[in-house]
Amino acid sequence: MELGVGGYIDVASQWVQGHISAISTALTTTLLVVFGDDINRFVKKRIRHHNFLTRITVFVALCVFGYGMLSVIIAPTMMTVLRSFGDRYVAASVAGAFLLMGILADRKKYM
Repeated sequence: MELGVGGYIDVASQWVQGHISAISTALTTTLLVVFGDDINRFVKKRIRHHNFLTRITVFVALCVFGYGMLSVIIAPTMMTVLRSFGDRYVAASVAGAFLLMGILADRKKYM
């Protein structure tokens, strides 16, 4: 059985649909890694004049609650966005999203 280009796209899209939750989580965590330094720098500038205990408490709260909350909010939203491209284009959308993450990581000197 030979598959044409459309057949390969359909197979890839079916595979992506089966793993959309994990893919959304991977994209979300990649975003948080790429932009985490910017978030930390923003918060650090705001709290640098406070005492040590306050800075530590804010940092722990940012890591536990801030990044945790962002993960919980962004991952389902990412899944919804990816599904909005439709069954036929979801694989290309995922490939494009990971390509964009790679470009962002390269520009921020992570690669």
